[in-house]
Amino acid sequence: MQYYQMTGFMGEADAIDFDGLAKGLPDPATATLLLDFDGTLVDIADRPDGITVPDLVPDILRRAMDQLDGRVALVSGRSVEALEGFVPDFNGTLIGTHGSEMRHDGVHENTVTFDRETVARLIRLAQDFAALRPEFLVEPKPSGVVLHYRQATEHGALALRFMESLAMAAEGFRLQPALMAYELKPEGVGKDIALRDLLGRPGFEGKTPIFAGDDLTDEPALELIRERKGATIKIGMAETVAEARLPDPAALLKVLDDWLA
Repeated sequence: MQYYQMTGFMGEADAIDFDGLAKGLPDPATATLLLDFDGTLVDIADRPDGITVPDLVPDILRRAMDQLDGRVALVSGRSVEALEGFVPDFNGTLIGTHGSEMRHDGVHENTVTFDRETVARLIRLAQDFAALRPEFLVEPKPSGVVLHYRQATEHGALALRFMESLAMAAEGFRLQPALMAYELKPEGVGKDIALRDLLGRPGFEGKTPIFAGDDLTDEPALELIRERKGATIKIGMAETVAEARLPDPAALLKVLDDWLA
């Protein structure tokens, strides 16, 4: 089964051809595995700290590291520190905060420069705003801040207007829409930018990339992997450039489990 035949597989778990999907992925010996975290490996929770990591996740990451000779990376909007807390035994590459930081070969580095005082002010302003609207949730990050409105979807336009005003006032930062959230992050930061760097590094260069993601922030990375003739998988129903689609993280874990069997 060729990879292009994976397109369109979507539905209830018992209706998915897991074996066919797994066989359609590149051989692990020639592949690089790149995975978003929230909404891709784990189900999204009402609060960022409320997620549960399925037991299969660390097992799959361990097996992938073995079979792909370490060519495995988590590519997340979460910080590297947060990812380390959720998957403490994973020693592969961690790309955090949408690419503004990276842990590679055990070395943690910032990939862009930004004004930390500005970040601190943006966080304070977002927290002050959320204190007036307690249905909003503020998530501070090392290089920015997120305003979540998952528990107040009817106020999404209000959240957008507020975050747009902060973005216009903060030189060097831009607004990033996400699923039920708006984020301020430094200009020149993106998962696609970070992956372009990673895929040019020794060990990753020349391998066929596989990328799975669920969010708007994953779309530029999915486009990049398509350009590189890799395998792209969208988790969920949102519009996407990906060539394959799965309904939820559980379905992706099943496909990866079969692929690594």
